[in-house]
Amino acid sequence: MIMMVALLTSCGDFDPKGAPEVPDLALASNVTATVKGRSVTLNWQLPSQAGITGVLVSRNAGTPTTYPAGTTTCTLKGQPTDEPLVFTVKVAYEGGYVSEGTSVQVTVPYVETKMAYLLLADAPANLPDDDEVAAAQWFAKQQNGEFVKIADLATLDPEITSVLWIEVDRVGLPVGWQNLPDGLADDATIAALREYSRNGGSLYLANMATQLTAPLGFVPDDMAPTLFGNGQGGSGTDVWVINPYLGVDFKDGGDQGYYDRTAHAIYKGLTFEDPNNYGYLNLPLIGPGQREDHNCMWDCNIYGKGSERDVIRNFEVKTNSLVLATWGHVRDHCVAGLVDFYANDNHGRCIANGFAAYEWNQNSGANPYQHNVEQLTLNILNYLK
Repeated sequence: MIMMVALLTSCGDFDPKGAPEVPDLALASNVTATVKGRSVTLNWQLPSQAGITGVLVSRNAGTPTTYPAGTTTCTLKGQPTDEPLVFTVKVAYEGGYVSEGTSVQVTVPYVETKMAYLLLADAPANLPDDDEVAAAQWFAKQQNGEFVKIADLATLDPEITSVLWIEVDRVGLPVGWQNLPDGLADDATIAALREYSRNGGSLYLANMATQLTAPLGFVPDDMAPTLFGNGQGGSGTDVWVINPYLGVDFKDGGDQGYYDRTAHAIYKGLTFEDPNNYGYLNLPLIGPGQREDHNCMWDCNIYGKGSERDVIRNFEVKTNSLVLATWGHVRDHCVAGLVDFYANDNHGRCIANGFAAYEWNQNSGANPYQHNVEQLTLNILNYLK
């Protein structure tokens, strides 16, 4: 289906990049949107004024993508369906100034899409780790889900298969994305995943697969996860939880930020508790008993806070992301374990979940919080569609 949508009135919404808007600067004009499948192609005319340095395009007042001066069209792939979308075009000028925005509204018709799980074996039961087996067997029961193999990646169409889940959780696996198993680290695999993502496909990278954020361009090479565990684990009496309240110690003031991420869509329908008596609510993921300490996540202190308020905000700015949770007991900003990476012109969206608490099969018996593991996963997959 191809559909053309007419221009809306200009608007003066806040530019997320922080550049000052100047009402007297000339605007982009004749902004139109053409819809084909889940792709939206925007076209506009630039003013004739000198000093244009770029064009900013945003959706629903989100973080804009910057295009070179002279750009008059762009195609945004893998857009949400069946909901109003407002695309805004602003013109950047010398001196760091930005015009007010000119917007167009469009609704992409519903397209039934699939979600995929990258199966690194010939069948779920033949995966080499019990946690991967449990995850794949749960996925097999979900609606509109399909298993794909590495050989399928080069032809995976994000217009049809909108999200791909990659799960790696193995005892003894060495650190480093180059050591990921079963062909995941091969040049051809990385190239196919890059192309899928660039064309609008969303990725859910779980456990040790979070290391793929580096070769796929979601983080710079020097910001790959450094908190890594691959041992047999051990037994404990506490509950392993994750904390969506970042900077609890600064909630009532201080020189660093406090960030409540509980309103994010991935937490829909989940109940926050405080089973360890930390004094604030958390999301429990695995109960007492045998647990594998397989963290694969980010120590944000390594990167410092730069010119930002704290190390979490610095990580978000550097990686164009939103940190959604830290370790349950952490009251400051030292660790990022669950991260929402936003799309840009080079890649689609990605959520990376590197918590050891995100374990699909508790070795010592039934996990009383298995529902949270499953619902969190379903929420993430639905959010990324």
